[in-house]
Amino acid sequence: MNQPANPPPPSSVQSRSATRFAIGIATVVLAAAGIAFFASDGRELLRAAGDVSWYRILIPITATILSYATMAASYEGIAKAASTPIGFAAMHRITYVSNTINYMVSTGGLSGFAVRMYFFRQNGIPLGRAVTISFVQGLITNLTLLIFLIFAFIFLLTHESLSSAALASAAIALLIFTATTFLLVGLFLHAPTRRKSIRWIIGAIYSIANRLLGPARAPTKISLLRLGNNIDDGLAFMQKNGRAMIAPVAFIIADWFLTLGVLWGCFFALGLNVPFALVSVGFAIGILSTLVSITPAGIGIMESAVTTIFVALGQPLEPTIIAVILFRLIFYALPFGMSIGFFRGMFQDARKHTQLS
Repeated sequence: MNQPANPPPPSSVQSRSATRFAIGIATVVLAAAGIAFFASDGRELLRAAGDVSWYRILIPITATILSYATMAASYEGIAKAASTPIGFAAMHRITYVSNTINYMVSTGGLSGFAVRMYFFRQNGIPLGRAVTISFVQGLITNLTLLIFLIFAFIFLLTHESLSSAALASAAIALLIFTATTFLLVGLFLHAPTRRKSIRWIIGAIYSIANRLLGPARAPTKISLLRLGNNIDDGLAFMQKNGRAMIAPVAFIIADWFLTLGVLWGCFFALGLNVPFALVSVGFAIGILSTLVSITPAGIGIMESAVTTIFVALGQPLEPTIIAVILFRLIFYALPFGMSIGFFRGMFQDARKHTQLS
Protein backbone atom coordinates (compact mmCIF):
# COMPACT_ATOMS: atom_id res chain seq x y z
CA MET A 1 0.00 0.00 0.00
CA ASN A 2 1.41 3.37 -1.03
CA GLN A 3 2.19 5.74 1.79
CA PRO A 4 0.63 9.19 1.50
CA ALA A 5 3.12 11.85 0.48
CA ASN A 6 4.37 14.01 3.28
CA PRO A 7 2.76 17.46 3.22
CA PRO A 8 5.13 20.32 2.46
CA PRO A 9 6.39 22.18 5.52
CA PRO A 10 4.47 25.36 6.49
CA SER A 11 7.48 27.52 5.66
CA SER A 12 7.52 26.12 2.09
CA VAL A 13 3.81 26.81 1.69
CA GLN A 14 4.26 30.37 2.99
CA SER A 15 7.18 30.89 0.62
CA ARG A 16 5.14 29.72 -2.37
CA SER A 17 2.21 31.90 -1.35
CA ALA A 18 4.49 34.91 -0.98
CA THR A 19 6.04 34.19 -4.39
CA ARG A 20 2.62 33.94 -6.04
CA PHE A 21 1.54 37.13 -4.30
CA ALA A 22 4.66 38.97 -5.49
CA ILE A 23 4.16 37.70 -9.05
CA GLY A 24 0.53 38.83 -8.94
CA ILE A 25 1.48 42.31 -7.75
CA ALA A 26 4.24 42.56 -10.36
CA THR A 27 1.74 41.59 -13.08
CA VAL A 28 -0.69 44.28 -11.94
CA VAL A 29 2.12 46.84 -11.76
CA LEU A 30 3.34 46.08 -15.27
CA ALA A 31 -0.23 46.17 -16.57
CA ALA A 32 -0.77 49.56 -14.93
CA ALA A 33 2.48 50.82 -16.42
CA GLY A 34 1.24 49.89 -19.88
CA ILE A 35 -2.09 51.68 -19.55
CA ALA A 36 -0.58 55.06 -20.42
CA PHE A 37 1.07 53.62 -23.51
CA PHE A 38 -2.06 51.81 -24.70
CA ALA A 39 -4.13 54.94 -24.07
CA SER A 40 -1.78 56.99 -26.22
CA ASP A 41 -1.71 57.32 -29.98
CA GLY A 42 1.18 55.36 -31.50
CA ARG A 43 1.69 57.84 -34.31
CA GLU A 44 1.69 60.73 -31.83
CA LEU A 45 4.28 58.89 -29.74
CA LEU A 46 6.52 58.51 -32.79
CA ARG A 47 5.99 62.15 -33.69
CA ALA A 48 6.86 63.24 -30.15
CA ALA A 49 9.98 61.06 -30.18
CA GLY A 50 10.95 62.64 -33.48
CA ASP A 51 10.67 66.10 -31.91
CA VAL A 52 13.53 65.40 -29.49
CA SER A 53 16.26 68.01 -29.90
CA TRP A 54 19.51 66.10 -29.62
CA TYR A 55 21.56 69.14 -28.69
CA ARG A 56 19.05 70.07 -25.97
CA ILE A 57 19.36 66.54 -24.61
CA LEU A 58 22.83 67.58 -23.43
CA ILE A 59 21.11 69.58 -20.66
CA PRO A 60 19.68 66.54 -18.77
CA ILE A 61 22.85 64.54 -19.50
CA THR A 62 25.02 67.29 -17.99
CA ALA A 63 22.64 67.65 -15.03
CA THR A 64 22.87 63.89 -14.37
CA ILE A 65 26.67 63.93 -14.37
CA LEU A 66 26.70 66.95 -12.04
CA SER A 67 24.07 65.34 -9.81
CA TYR A 68 26.27 62.31 -9.16
CA ALA A 69 29.26 64.58 -8.65
CA THR A 70 27.46 66.63 -5.98
CA MET A 71 26.23 63.42 -4.34
CA ALA A 72 29.80 62.16 -4.15
CA ALA A 73 30.94 65.54 -2.83
CA SER A 74 28.34 65.32 -0.03
CA TYR A 75 29.65 61.89 1.02
CA GLU A 76 33.24 63.14 0.91
CA GLY A 77 32.30 66.24 2.92
CA ILE A 78 30.74 64.09 5.64
CA ALA A 79 33.76 61.76 5.58
CA LYS A 80 36.01 64.81 5.98
CA ALA A 81 33.93 65.99 8.95
CA ALA A 82 34.46 62.51 10.40
CA SER A 83 38.24 62.86 9.85
CA THR A 84 38.25 59.97 7.33
CA PRO A 85 38.41 61.58 3.86
CA ILE A 86 39.27 59.25 0.97
CA GLY A 87 39.41 61.76 -1.90
CA PHE A 88 36.74 62.88 -4.35
CA ALA A 89 37.82 60.50 -7.14
CA ALA A 90 37.45 57.38 -4.98
CA MET A 91 34.17 58.61 -3.50
CA HIS A 92 32.87 59.42 -6.98
CA ARG A 93 33.42 55.84 -8.14
CA ILE A 94 31.82 54.41 -4.99
CA THR A 95 28.78 56.64 -5.47
CA TYR A 96 28.21 55.42 -9.03
CA VAL A 97 28.61 51.75 -8.17
CA SER A 98 26.53 51.76 -4.96
CA ASN A 99 23.66 53.67 -6.56
CA THR A 100 23.67 51.36 -9.57
CA ILE A 101 23.37 48.36 -7.24
CA ASN A 102 20.42 50.07 -5.54
CA TYR A 103 18.66 50.46 -8.89
CA MET A 104 19.33 46.86 -9.92
CA VAL A 105 18.33 45.24 -6.61
CA SER A 106 15.26 46.78 -4.98
CA THR A 107 15.91 46.19 -1.26
CA GLY A 108 15.04 49.53 0.29
CA GLY A 109 18.57 50.83 -0.26
CA LEU A 110 20.25 48.02 1.70
CA SER A 111 22.08 46.57 -1.32
CA GLY A 112 23.75 49.89 -2.14
CA PHE A 113 24.45 50.45 1.55
CA ALA A 114 26.26 47.10 1.77
CA VAL A 115 28.37 47.85 -1.31
CA ARG A 116 29.19 51.32 0.03
CA MET A 117 30.27 49.83 3.37
CA TYR A 118 32.53 47.33 1.60
CA PHE A 119 34.36 49.97 -0.45
CA PHE A 120 34.50 52.40 2.49
CA ARG A 121 36.29 49.71 4.47
CA GLN A 122 38.62 48.97 1.56
CA ASN A 123 39.55 52.68 1.49
CA GLY A 124 40.50 52.65 5.14
CA ILE A 125 37.35 54.02 6.78
CA PRO A 126 36.55 52.13 10.04
CA LEU A 127 33.21 50.34 10.09
CA GLY A 128 31.62 52.62 12.69
CA ARG A 129 32.59 55.76 10.77
CA ALA A 130 31.48 54.19 7.49
CA VAL A 131 28.01 53.48 8.89
CA THR A 132 27.78 57.01 10.32
CA ILE A 133 28.78 58.64 7.01
CA SER A 134 26.23 56.65 5.06
CA PHE A 135 23.42 57.20 7.58
CA VAL A 136 24.09 60.93 7.92
CA GLN A 137 24.00 61.41 4.15
CA GLY A 138 20.77 59.42 3.95
CA LEU A 139 19.15 61.36 6.79
CA ILE A 140 19.96 64.74 5.24
CA THR A 141 18.84 63.53 1.80
CA ASN A 142 15.49 62.31 3.11
CA LEU A 143 14.91 65.46 5.17
CA THR A 144 15.61 67.56 2.07
CA LEU A 145 13.20 65.39 0.10
CA LEU A 146 10.50 66.05 2.71
CA ILE A 147 10.99 69.80 2.24
CA PHE A 148 10.71 69.40 -1.54
CA LEU A 149 7.51 67.40 -1.06
CA ILE A 150 6.04 70.16 1.11
CA PHE A 151 6.63 72.79 -1.58
CA ALA A 152 5.31 70.41 -4.25
CA PHE A 153 2.02 69.89 -2.44
CA ILE A 154 1.72 73.62 -1.69
CA PHE A 155 1.90 74.13 -5.46
CA LEU A 156 -0.79 71.48 -5.95
CA LEU A 157 -3.09 73.24 -3.49
CA THR A 158 -2.79 76.48 -5.44
CA HIS A 159 -3.40 74.82 -8.82
CA GLU A 160 -6.87 75.83 -9.97
CA SER A 161 -7.52 72.85 -12.27
CA LEU A 162 -7.51 70.22 -9.51
CA SER A 163 -10.75 68.59 -8.40
CA SER A 164 -12.04 68.79 -4.84
CA ALA A 165 -10.90 65.22 -4.12
CA ALA A 166 -7.41 65.96 -5.43
CA LEU A 167 -7.23 69.15 -3.38
CA ALA A 168 -8.27 67.27 -0.24
CA SER A 169 -5.66 64.57 -0.91
CA ALA A 170 -2.96 67.20 -1.47
CA ALA A 171 -3.94 68.99 1.76
CA ILE A 172 -3.75 65.76 3.78
CA ALA A 173 -0.38 64.88 2.24
CA LEU A 174 0.91 68.38 2.95
CA LEU A 175 -0.10 68.10 6.61
CA ILE A 176 1.57 64.70 6.94
CA PHE A 177 4.85 65.78 5.35
CA THR A 178 4.95 69.07 7.26
CA ALA A 179 4.30 67.33 10.58
CA THR A 180 6.95 64.71 9.81
CA THR A 181 9.51 67.37 8.94
CA PHE A 182 8.89 69.36 12.13
CA LEU A 183 9.02 66.15 14.15
CA LEU A 184 12.38 65.18 12.67
CA VAL A 185 13.80 68.66 13.23
CA GLY A 186 12.57 68.61 16.84
CA LEU A 187 14.10 65.20 17.47
CA PHE A 188 17.34 66.38 15.92
CA LEU A 189 17.54 69.38 18.27
CA HIS A 190 16.58 67.61 21.52
CA ALA A 191 18.69 64.50 22.16
CA PRO A 192 16.83 63.02 25.22
CA THR A 193 13.46 63.15 23.46
CA ARG A 194 15.06 61.77 20.31
CA ARG A 195 16.45 58.71 22.11
CA LYS A 196 13.15 58.01 23.87
CA SER A 197 11.27 58.38 20.58
CA ILE A 198 13.66 56.06 18.73
CA ARG A 199 13.27 53.38 21.42
CA TRP A 200 9.47 53.72 21.28
CA ILE A 201 9.44 53.51 17.47
CA ILE A 202 11.77 50.49 17.52
CA GLY A 203 9.47 48.76 20.01
CA ALA A 204 6.40 49.51 17.90
CA ILE A 205 8.07 48.25 14.71
CA TYR A 206 9.20 45.08 16.48
CA SER A 207 5.70 44.34 17.80
CA ILE A 208 4.00 45.01 14.45
CA ALA A 209 6.59 42.96 12.53
CA ASN A 210 6.14 40.01 14.89
CA ARG A 211 2.38 40.04 14.43
CA LEU A 212 2.46 40.43 10.66
CA LEU A 213 5.49 38.29 9.76
CA GLY A 214 5.81 35.94 12.72
CA PRO A 215 8.82 35.56 15.04
CA ALA A 216 10.79 33.50 12.49
CA ARG A 217 10.66 36.11 9.69
CA ALA A 218 10.49 39.36 11.65
CA PRO A 219 13.70 41.34 12.22
CA THR A 220 15.31 40.72 15.58
CA LYS A 221 15.05 43.35 18.28
CA ILE A 222 18.85 43.55 18.43
CA SER A 223 19.09 44.45 14.73
CA LEU A 224 16.36 47.10 15.12
CA LEU A 225 18.07 48.56 18.20
CA ARG A 226 21.34 48.66 16.26
CA LEU A 227 19.56 50.56 13.49
CA GLY A 228 18.11 52.99 16.05
CA ASN A 229 21.54 53.54 17.58
CA ASN A 230 23.01 54.25 14.14
CA ILE A 231 20.32 56.86 13.49
CA ASP A 232 20.91 58.46 16.88
CA ASP A 233 24.69 58.45 16.32
CA GLY A 234 24.18 60.06 12.92
CA LEU A 235 22.03 62.86 14.32
CA ALA A 236 24.45 63.40 17.21
CA PHE A 237 27.30 63.56 14.71
CA MET A 238 25.46 66.28 12.76
CA GLN A 239 24.92 68.28 15.96
CA LYS A 240 28.56 67.95 16.99
CA ASN A 241 29.93 68.91 13.55
CA GLY A 242 27.45 71.65 12.66
CA ARG A 243 29.80 73.92 10.72
CA ALA A 244 31.50 71.06 8.88
CA MET A 245 28.05 69.86 7.72
CA ILE A 246 27.19 73.10 5.90
CA ALA A 247 29.00 72.10 2.70
CA PRO A 248 27.54 68.54 2.55
CA VAL A 249 24.02 69.91 3.10
CA ALA A 250 24.58 72.43 0.30
CA PHE A 251 25.77 69.64 -2.01
CA ILE A 252 22.72 67.50 -1.19
CA ILE A 253 20.34 70.39 -1.92
CA ALA A 254 22.20 71.03 -5.18
CA ASP A 255 21.89 67.33 -6.02
CA TRP A 256 18.08 67.48 -5.68
CA PHE A 257 17.88 70.61 -7.85
CA LEU A 258 20.08 68.99 -10.49
CA THR A 259 17.88 65.89 -10.46
CA LEU A 260 14.86 68.13 -11.01
CA GLY A 261 16.88 69.73 -13.80
CA VAL A 262 17.23 66.33 -15.48
CA LEU A 263 13.45 65.92 -15.64
CA TRP A 264 12.93 69.53 -16.73
CA GLY A 265 15.61 69.09 -19.40
CA CYS A 266 13.85 66.01 -20.79
CA PHE A 267 10.68 68.09 -21.34
CA PHE A 268 12.75 70.95 -22.74
CA ALA A 269 14.37 68.58 -25.25
CA LEU A 270 10.85 67.96 -26.58
CA GLY A 271 10.14 71.68 -26.91
CA LEU A 272 8.02 71.88 -23.71
CA ASN A 273 8.98 74.60 -21.23
CA VAL A 274 7.32 73.13 -18.14
CA PRO A 275 7.36 75.40 -15.04
CA PHE A 276 9.96 74.28 -12.53
CA ALA A 277 7.32 74.14 -9.78
CA LEU A 278 5.28 71.71 -11.85
CA VAL A 279 8.39 69.63 -12.50
CA SER A 280 8.96 69.43 -8.75
CA VAL A 281 5.41 68.10 -8.26
CA GLY A 282 5.82 65.36 -10.86
CA PHE A 283 9.26 64.49 -9.51
CA ALA A 284 7.96 64.32 -5.93
CA ILE A 285 5.15 61.97 -6.95
CA GLY A 286 7.67 59.83 -8.82
CA ILE A 287 9.98 59.62 -5.81
CA LEU A 288 7.08 58.65 -3.55
CA SER A 289 6.07 55.90 -5.98
CA THR A 290 9.59 54.40 -5.93
CA LEU A 291 9.61 54.36 -2.12
CA VAL A 292 6.72 51.85 -2.11
CA SER A 293 7.85 50.02 -5.25
CA ILE A 294 8.54 46.29 -5.47
CA THR A 295 10.39 46.73 -8.77
CA PRO A 296 14.01 47.90 -9.18
CA ALA A 297 14.14 51.71 -9.18
CA GLY A 298 10.34 51.77 -9.45
CA ILE A 299 10.33 50.57 -13.09
CA GLY A 300 6.77 50.82 -14.40
CA ILE A 301 5.38 52.38 -11.25
CA MET A 302 7.33 55.63 -11.48
CA GLU A 303 6.58 56.07 -15.17
CA SER A 304 2.85 55.61 -14.65
CA ALA A 305 2.71 57.89 -11.60
CA VAL A 306 4.74 60.71 -13.16
CA THR A 307 2.88 60.54 -16.49
CA THR A 308 -0.48 60.60 -14.72
CA ILE A 309 0.32 63.66 -12.61
CA PHE A 310 1.75 65.67 -15.51
CA VAL A 311 -1.20 64.87 -17.78
CA ALA A 312 -3.62 65.73 -14.93
CA LEU A 313 -1.88 69.10 -14.64
CA GLY A 314 -2.31 69.91 -18.31
CA GLN A 315 0.68 68.46 -20.15
CA PRO A 316 0.12 66.53 -23.42
CA LEU A 317 0.12 62.75 -23.02
CA GLU A 318 2.50 61.55 -25.74
CA PRO A 319 5.30 64.09 -25.17
CA THR A 320 5.04 63.41 -21.43
CA ILE A 321 5.51 59.67 -21.99
CA ILE A 322 8.60 60.32 -24.12
CA ALA A 323 10.00 62.80 -21.57
CA VAL A 324 9.56 60.31 -18.73
CA ILE A 325 11.24 57.56 -20.79
CA LEU A 326 14.12 59.93 -21.51
CA PHE A 327 14.42 60.66 -17.78
CA ARG A 328 14.60 56.94 -17.05
CA LEU A 329 17.27 56.38 -19.71
CA ILE A 330 19.41 59.38 -18.80
CA PHE A 331 19.20 59.37 -15.01
CA TYR A 332 19.30 55.58 -14.51
CA ALA A 333 20.71 53.88 -17.62
CA LEU A 334 23.51 56.38 -18.27
CA PRO A 335 25.03 56.10 -14.75
CA PHE A 336 24.64 52.32 -14.97
CA GLY A 337 26.77 52.31 -18.12
CA MET A 338 29.35 54.57 -16.49
CA SER A 339 29.50 52.44 -13.34
CA ILE A 340 30.37 49.34 -15.39
CA GLY A 341 33.64 51.07 -16.24
CA PHE A 342 34.35 51.48 -12.51
CA PHE A 343 33.41 47.95 -11.38
CA ARG A 344 36.42 46.02 -12.61
CA GLY A 345 39.08 48.45 -11.44
CA MET A 346 37.45 48.88 -8.02
CA PHE A 347 37.19 45.15 -7.35
CA GLN A 348 40.76 44.59 -8.58
CA ASP A 349 41.98 47.26 -6.17
CA ALA A 350 39.92 45.72 -3.37
CA ARG A 351 41.37 42.25 -4.12
CA LYS A 352 44.93 43.60 -4.03
CA HIS A 353 44.19 45.39 -0.74
CA THR A 354 42.83 42.14 0.74
CA GLN A 355 45.89 40.13 -0.38
CA LEU A 356 48.27 42.73 1.07
CA SER A 357 46.47 42.77 4.41
